[in-house]
Amino acid sequence: MIIRILEEEVMDDPREAAAYDAMDHSEVNAKFVEDVCAAFSIEPQENAESPLDVLDVGAGTALIPIALCQKLPNARVMAIDMSTAMLDLARANIDMDGMLGRIQLAQADASDTGYQSEMFDLIISNSIVHHLEDPAPSLREIARMVRPQGMIFVRDLLRPASEEELSHLVETYGGEDETERRLLADSLRAALTLEEVRELIAPLGFDAETVQATSDRHWTWAARKPA
Repeated sequence: MIIRILEEEVMDDPREAAAYDAMDHSEVNAKFVEDVCAAFSIEPQENAESPLDVLDVGAGTALIPIALCQKLPNARVMAIDMSTAMLDLARANIDMDGMLGRIQLAQADASDTGYQSEMFDLIISNSIVHHLEDPAPSLREIARMVRPQGMIFVRDLLRPASEEELSHLVETYGGEDETERRLLADSLRAALTLEEVRELIAPLGFDAETVQATSDRHWTWAARKPA
């Protein structure tokens, strides 16, 4: 078993943030949004009587909130991140895509956001957990903020079982750029195993089986909060 080696929690170097934003995440982001909608049978509603209030935890440069709002006309998103460099790029992306009225940004700690309990219909998060030394407080905060019967969709990388498996994943998905390959390898080493994630979810009142391996390199926690 590979020992977990942490990455930096906050990517606040403007050059690193710009390099991350420049990577082509469109296919991955579209898949994330499609999977969120499929998990909870969410359909686009042009004239919905009430908005779908969404929180994106660790939103980065806001590409997923933009994709979600493009698919769901009634969605409005609060997108939070700790990185000022990421949020600066997020503002530009939101403005460029004409989403200033539907996506709000805030610098906030995922483990202590300051938002009210049971405030959001849907909370999403993509690839933040592997950045956290102790993910438990942030997962607990997500469970606190979602409304009863509200939806949680958290996805992140799975830590490989061996160096051979890690090398295979980097060869398969790391692309040709050496920096991208290094970042992927570092992220895989910092990720949790399926068992580790389930151990974190169970005390929050959710069935551990709501966390599943959803690809050869990802786990997903998809659940509704008990009433």
